[in-house]
Amino acid sequence: MKRITQLLLLLSALTTVNPSNSAIAQTATLQSGDATLHFQDGAITVERKGQTRIHVDSIDFDYHAPLNFEVAEQSNNSIQILLTYPATVDYYSLPTDSEPRQATLEISSVDGGFRLSSHPEWADQTTIQLSDLGDATFGLTEPLQPDNRLTPNLRGATVTVEVASEGENITENYASGFSSFYLSSLGYGSFFDTFARGRYQIAVNGKSQIHHETGHLDWYLFFGDDGAEIHASYFKLIGKPKASPLWGLGPVAWRDHNEGAAEIMEDIGRMSELRIPVTSWFVDRPYSDGNHAWSEMNFSQKFSDPEIWIKSIREDYGLEFMTWTATAMFGSKRFPKHLEGKFTYLDLSHPETAAQFKSELTEKQYQVGVKGHKMDRADEVFPVYEDWHNNTIPYAERRNHYVYLFSKVHHDALQAAWGDDHVNFARAAIHRTQPYVSAIWGGDPRSNWAGLQANMANGIRASYMGFPTWGTDVGGYIGDGRIDEELYIRWMQAGSMTGLFEIKLDGAGGAGEDRMPWNYGPELQNAFRAICEDRMQLLPYLYSLSHTAHQTGALMQPMAYRHPADSETHEIWDQYYFGPNLLVAPVLKPDTKRAVYFPIGEWIDYDDPTQRIISAKGEWRPVAAPLAKLPRWIKANSILPTGNIHPANSKLWSDAPIELTLKAFPGQSGESATFDYVDPLDQNQVKTLKLARDENTIRFAAPPIPCQVTLEIHVADQSPIVKTYAPNTHIAEIIQL
Repeated sequence: MKRITQLLLLLSALTTVNPSNSAIAQTATLQSGDATLHFQDGAITVERKGQTRIHVDSIDFDYHAPLNFEVAEQSNNSIQILLTYPATVDYYSLPTDSEPRQATLEISSVDGGFRLSSHPEWADQTTIQLSDLGDATFGLTEPLQPDNRLTPNLRGATVTVEVASEGENITENYASGFSSFYLSSLGYGSFFDTFARGRYQIAVNGKSQIHHETGHLDWYLFFGDDGAEIHASYFKLIGKPKASPLWGLGPVAWRDHNEGAAEIMEDIGRMSELRIPVTSWFVDRPYSDGNHAWSEMNFSQKFSDPEIWIKSIREDYGLEFMTWTATAMFGSKRFPKHLEGKFTYLDLSHPETAAQFKSELTEKQYQVGVKGHKMDRADEVFPVYEDWHNNTIPYAERRNHYVYLFSKVHHDALQAAWGDDHVNFARAAIHRTQPYVSAIWGGDPRSNWAGLQANMANGIRASYMGFPTWGTDVGGYIGDGRIDEELYIRWMQAGSMTGLFEIKLDGAGGAGEDRMPWNYGPELQNAFRAICEDRMQLLPYLYSLSHTAHQTGALMQPMAYRHPADSETHEIWDQYYFGPNLLVAPVLKPDTKRAVYFPIGEWIDYDDPTQRIISAKGEWRPVAAPLAKLPRWIKANSILPTGNIHPANSKLWSDAPIELTLKAFPGQSGESATFDYVDPLDQNQVKTLKLARDENTIRFAAPPIPCQVTLEIHVADQSPIVKTYAPNTHIAEIIQL
């Protein structure tokens, strides 16, 4: 009789919403900005501007769908829904336990969208079942999961979200950025806020599925017209992305293997003799004593007296200096708490160990002038199941959580020593590290055309994930140093149009002949110099973008990031916007032409503003690209700040004054544009530049800037209008046409 009673109770739970109150509503609506969320019959739909953006079929715990649901409470800002699951959803339930399990799902309005959260104590796995609405999906993985595809569109793919470089069968070895954030071409971003391992099935058999190995649901949906708008809401949640100083945005050079400090000084000297501008240099391992020439974290005898030669790099050449670092100690166990395994990683959940690591960086590196790091490993040969000091971190979260701690311990040490005047860039990255790393770099590409192509595809994916600043090892990593001139020049061109422009000057581990520019002929040297000079001129633009990325989005903006509704952009991986105003189409194979997709608008050739392309509906066009040409266009109705604001080593051969050149490209009558210039010469004050055009006039305005300013206004079929202003002049020009 008792068993029959239990079955009747269970049947009642399965068929009755609330036997004592059948009037409880099973529908609810919530508003966030111009997005409307509807809950009905257990499904969740969000509409925006008259279009369904996402349809959630079910939220499952431990692989069980809810049996029943009821709207328990609703206010202007939130909905609470009571979900009922069978007893078997609880893995540890007794065979005689037939009591249904319940979970409270809270849906709340947040800036830019909605948050869905539920934390049932009995759950270990969470799965979100989505209808396939035919949209393209971007993000999640910097590696080219699942099948080495260059396209960023993940439709039909199953992707793992976990920092694990052992998957180096993916085309580019150790591209190790991951995120549980993706962008949809339907104008939303999805962020499951957890470090737990994830698996995403995108449009597989008519369904999509988000799965994470945690029973805690903390899921955000952000809505906007493009990636920058969606990412702005995302960054309000996780924190502003870390900005770079000027010297971190210019050309950065390095060898994979240095023989000592004398070689570093010689390299910098020869670069300067060739009048090639660089803003910083770093030394890769080996340069220390101890296991794997690193575990003592010091400068070995070959690099002795670092305070002397690093001071010379800064004062004599105008460069800053960085070092390679890792929290892998390669068998050494001299810190208070290590994780057992081949690499004896530091246990960064142990406060004393993290404190000692920061202290030794300060004493052995920052006190002799080191201002930044290339942060390596944390993704390789990582021990998941060893005892952590913080044993509350589940195994499924450990790889991703460690990368977060790895990023933060470096940031905290550098910030304490140098304030904001430092740079750290990492190979391993996960969501929520954006406030703590200046950039990520794309792992170890092969030194050939396929390596260049795949690495640039990695960079496009990183932007979709919400990592604003990314860079490639220019010239490639895997292979001998010397590469042919055409590949070298094309890689230099492409690398100069990424957020982190770092140039590798030798082979893997120093193998083969170096690729120093003086080992090549005049054509390569001239191209090398011109590309670095061009990058230096863009520093005002890049510095502003780096400091406003929380509002303006990634520096490399993929085509579908800007035009998600244009299906023609969804598969494009080899052209992008560099900031809001430059369209870049690097040549990534041995050729002197390529096809370029021009969205609707007027496009002005960067090198020759008299050449313009009008695209009435969005179209592909062939463009010529001789070896010296990097195809770039400026969007009409835009402002581009350029100029000489950080001389670095060019002070040795040039006495050019500090100056800012504001290039204005008016649009059609009635159009206007602004650009937020972040002024490094005036305590990073944001100074809004304004451009407007009507039928007969062009107006341009700029607040006072503490250096000489040149204004160039480029109007179709006219010579440029050029005016120069003394420092601290308030600019308010009205140009009659």
